[in-house]
Amino acid sequence: MIPTLNPFAERPRVTRWGEEAEMREVEADEILSGPAPTTWQDLSNRASALYLTGLTDEALAVAFQAHAENRCVPTLVNLAVILETLGVFEAALLYIRDACTIDPADDRAHAMYGESLLRLGRFAEGWPLYATQRAAHGWIRPYVREWEGPHQALSGKRLLVIEGGGYGDNIYFLRWLDTLRRWGARIDYICQPSFAPLVRRLGYRAIENWAGNIDLKFRDYDYFTSLLALGWKLGVTLENYRWSGPYIKEKRPWWRGSVLRARPRIGICWRAGEGRSPRKQRSLNNLQLRHVVEALPLRCRWVNLTHDHPHPDMPNPDLSTWLDTARAVADLDLLVSVDTGVAHLGGAMDVPTWTVLPGAAAWQYPVGYDTHPLYPSMRVFRNQGEGIDDAVTSLILALKALG
Repeated sequence: MIPTLNPFAERPRVTRWGEEAEMREVEADEILSGPAPTTWQDLSNRASALYLTGLTDEALAVAFQAHAENRCVPTLVNLAVILETLGVFEAALLYIRDACTIDPADDRAHAMYGESLLRLGRFAEGWPLYATQRAAHGWIRPYVREWEGPHQALSGKRLLVIEGGGYGDNIYFLRWLDTLRRWGARIDYICQPSFAPLVRRLGYRAIENWAGNIDLKFRDYDYFTSLLALGWKLGVTLENYRWSGPYIKEKRPWWRGSVLRARPRIGICWRAGEGRSPRKQRSLNNLQLRHVVEALPLRCRWVNLTHDHPHPDMPNPDLSTWLDTARAVADLDLLVSVDTGVAHLGGAMDVPTWTVLPGAAAWQYPVGYDTHPLYPSMRVFRNQGEGIDDAVTSLILALKALG
């Protein structure tokens, strides 16, 4: 067994190097308490276990040993994951590219390579790999034609758009639906039930996805497309992208930003959905949260926008649906968030947003920017290297400066 660090390894499978599966904490404990490694597989597994338990520098050293014993997809992928965690993105890209060269059929390696390219701002190269792995939707291809791009006219056509990824992914890509609508497409959008009220508010027909139970008739559609493929199909790059204003709009109270508001309202979302992540790197821990909360000047007021985690010292608005959350965001003077859907929502609504990122931030936050190139209202606090501590320190200084 070769437990892998590849974030795309959701299911076990057999490879020419052995059976590959996502490593679990119980396996990491067994490996670290077991005998010393004697083979490259043992070394690779030990590197994964060290990484999973937070011993990143030790994991990197052992991963290099495994790579020296056998330069193959498992050892190259592990090196790439660990180096990205440490913020060494260019070197990580070389290793994951090598993995794709060794096995051109390894879809997991190619998916990781695509996201690595996107993180470095190389959209033209990264989109095809990302879309191929994240936006394939082979289940619908026998029944509905895929819309492949602008060469296929959409005027008067019924287009089925299929969700993908998490809520943040959907909000990020939602910006391009209006382009398709302006081209004449009649859009139905498969999405999660809690997202549906916001989709309807934007003027699209929402088809609610209840754990795979979807009410639709294939014959009603001329084309389908994955939402997550739109950046690729529209040829979007950092060089040609143009912001045309907020694409999620919710009426803002007239007093927002007014001198009549007694205390500016600062929203905070401190917790990210990291259910499958082996390392919880995006959320604030309790100590970090306390320091951030205490840094806000007394003239301002916190508002909690962390779903299902009420705070005893803050207003806790109803966040049952994403439309509820959008209404709460519309009433803010500033939003402070970790990397989660709420941060994307603030950017999409053009609300001033400060986003705290770990060194190994998601690809949606291209490296090398203090403001987000696709969200003009977003300021980015990116950690230099592993973790999030330095980014939180920078955020605290910025909050204190509000006074």
